[in-house]
Amino acid sequence: MIPWKRYDPKNPPEFFKEYLISDGRHVDIAMICNYFNEVRWYPPDRSQIDGLSITHYAEINLPE
Repeated sequence: MIPWKRYDPKNPPEFFKEYLISDGRHVDIAMICNYFNEVRWYPPDRSQIDGLSITHYAEINLPE
């Protein structure tokens, strides 16, 4: 099972790292960055999720 975390904009995860993301309906990957003192998610261009609708995220931790 994937340990999903509720996204809290006041306490974002580590920046410049890719995460699994969800808006409650779809799942994709995205990077989170601090852009001019504004935290933003950057999903792929063709994602069904926009960067403002992310409710949950999970760290990607594939075994080696």
